[in-house]
Amino acid sequence: MQVSTNNTATFFCYTAPIPSPTYIGENFGYYCQDIRKSNSASIVIISPNEVILNNRIISLLNEVSYLQDNWDEESAIAPSKNTIKKAYSLVYMLEKQSQQIFNLAPGPNGEIMLDIRNSKKTKSFEIILYNHKSIVVKFPENNKPSQGNFFENEIPNLLSWLDQK
Repeated sequence: MQVSTNNTATFFCYTAPIPSPTYIGENFGYYCQDIRKSNSASIVIISPNEVILNNRIISLLNEVSYLQDNWDEESAIAPSKNTIKKAYSLVYMLEKQSQQIFNLAPGPNGEIMLDIRNSKKTKSFEIILYNHKSIVVKFPENNKPSQGNFFENEIPNLLSWLDQK
């Protein structure tokens, strides 16, 4: 997936296991490589203990990773390992982009919701991750919400939209 493009680099990123004794849930780091340089050896690794901005979100995600079916005592489905891995991947990607995540919550159908807001909390978007699909819901300042399918390569555009006045 393409994460960011700027004047100096276009990064290709993917998740990969990173063992860490300080991590409770699944351990995934985020690797990024400059793909404009075909023989580039520069890789950025964000390991779990380097997450600072979204440390609370990682803690919440660790707790969510232990949920079992019927976790709410009303037949809620626990998030799948795939959904949890996608959530870790997004948290690391947003951490790399210096974007704080306001909240993370599980849903009754096995989904995980990430709530991302601008600094004034006047605009936001939610990414809702399911096992086989993802949805984004944008909440503009004074307009109706809009929703559509979410793909990870949309993160730079969503963050730009969030910062627009």
